[in-house]
Amino acid sequence: MDYIVDERFNQLIDEVAEKFLKKENGDLITVIHHNDADGICSASILKAMLEGINANFELICVEKVYPAVIEKIHDDREGIFIYTDLGGLASHIIEKYTGDNSVSFIIDHHPAKMTDGDKVYILDPELAGVSGDIFISASALNYLFARRVWPEIENYAYIALLGAVGDYHDRYGGVLGFDRYVLNEAVRMGQVTIRLEGVRERYYIKKFGEYADSVARRLTILGAVGYLERGYRDGVEVCFNGFNDRILSKVEKLEKMKEEKFRSEIERLMSGGMNETEHIQWFSVEDRFDPMGVKTIGEFCQLIKDMSFMKPTKYLIGFQHIPPVIPDLGRIDWKGVKVSGRTPSSLERMILNGKMPGLDVLIPKASQIVGGYADATHKIAAATVIDMGREEEFIQAMEEVLRDEGAEAG
Repeated sequence: MDYIVDERFNQLIDEVAEKFLKKENGDLITVIHHNDADGICSASILKAMLEGINANFELICVEKVYPAVIEKIHDDREGIFIYTDLGGLASHIIEKYTGDNSVSFIIDHHPAKMTDGDKVYILDPELAGVSGDIFISASALNYLFARRVWPEIENYAYIALLGAVGDYHDRYGGVLGFDRYVLNEAVRMGQVTIRLEGVRERYYIKKFGEYADSVARRLTILGAVGYLERGYRDGVEVCFNGFNDRILSKVEKLEKMKEEKFRSEIERLMSGGMNETEHIQWFSVEDRFDPMGVKTIGEFCQLIKDMSFMKPTKYLIGFQHIPPVIPDLGRIDWKGVKVSGRTPSSLERMILNGKMPGLDVLIPKASQIVGGYADATHKIAAATVIDMGREEEFIQAMEEVLRDEGAEAG
């Protein structure tokens, strides 16, 4: 692995794995993971590792981390907590709620903030100068971590590849960097075959008898569209045992529901439902996507960002009300809104060329202004949560940040 992992990052993985092995002493290990394909695959890798070392553990799936959720998780639990595919920017909040008899690990590939104490340990490529948006998914990061703890995780390299593809890390024709190391591991183990379609690679997963992108798409449907009915648990099962008729039937039902709700919302937006400011086009679905999880607002923004009724050089922001109940935790006493940001392709090129600020700058700064909690942020896709009723204030805050950043007119 040394040929692909620079020494600084390699050392960081070693240090965090060593700290985990020293702390793991029979205490309950609580894994908190995201509900898309990358989050589900990350949880599956950790599940395999923890079963391999005979650890006592539970999995909790959340869509976003914010104080009310973190407090609920830590209220009646002690031991070791592992936040994965989320939590990087919430490290200080996690530290606040991690009790004296507990320790938390954050294994995330989104931008993160370091902490100074000894309650939280962070494994994040962004802290070592490596892009988690391009070169390493959360699943690949968990795989590298798990190899230090339980080398037999190589039998599940294909799961890490599924997560990388599910996070669109193959969007430049094939997976790169550390994701490619995972791909090579899966090929070496006879789990995956690389096939070329024009200038694009596709990865045939022998366990499933189909391509990684098709499997990953269904995992995200289970976890995101089927979040409130705990579809993510089926997703974890699929990673190890493949699809069965019951799960395939559920995917089909969920996909149909998503298509109907998305079609209806597109018609509403095309009929004048979109709001605009100087640099931003924005809308709110309120509760219209219920019972789908709030991950779907990001998927919807991704779907529509380049449609003909969109402004190609304006940031796209979508809002969705957060349900008051988290399946694995119960009712949360907080009224919140999920915020998802995407960039049309023309604006994306401007951001990547340094001509406009990225969402990884705008979303956290605007969130801070309105008291929100940004977590999963990249340059061209980002998310946060804010108090319900502060949507327009958030848009105004983004415009304020854009002015401070010297942005040109949209």
